[in-house]
Amino acid sequence: MPKQQIQNRLYGLSWKFTWNWSRRIVMQLKVCRKSGCDNTIPYEQKNPYCNIHSSLYHPFHYNTTQRRQSYSQYNRYKRDREANRFYHTKRWANMSLMLKRRAYFTCAVCGHTYDKPGYLVTDHIVPRRVDKRKQLDVENLWVICKRCHYWKGMFESTTYRSDSLIDNLDVSKHWDKEQIKEWILNKESPKVDHPD
Repeated sequence: MPKQQIQNRLYGLSWKFTWNWSRRIVMQLKVCRKSGCDNTIPYEQKNPYCNIHSSLYHPFHYNTTQRRQSYSQYNRYKRDREANRFYHTKRWANMSLMLKRRAYFTCAVCGHTYDKPGYLVTDHIVPRRVDKRKQLDVENLWVICKRCHYWKGMFESTTYRSDSLIDNLDVSKHWDKEQIKEWILNKESPKVDHPD
């Protein structure tokens, strides 16, 4: 491996130059993002992987306007007004941020850490619609990612089926945080039987 390429790897740089001493720089190249791969690719290439590892590339399309519109539609037409008022109070926003910081922006279920806003949700273990007395109880709140929150919503729709508040309160006593976490993890990654 050339000395310049070794230095670039040591210093964490993902680029290198190909030099032609009569014409200076011929082409700018960068090293494949895959750990341990030393193949070079053109610097302008959007896919940061070489041809061998190109299947690892998944472009990220983030549309802030579309996300805001979908939240607005949800708040306006699906969420009840009382819940909407509660989730837009300063008290809830401060509590949510405090819990996310306390959890080091890490999902309590799957353990993924997210450093960008919008990936984590402060969620009620016993849903707010079932027991409003616990809506700001720290023991009833946990920080989970959106993927785990989806499965938590599926859990709630299968567990809290009754229209009776008393029945739902009774059901909520049978499920604690660890049992819900186990249920979500089983749904996210179903067990595969390996032949022995």
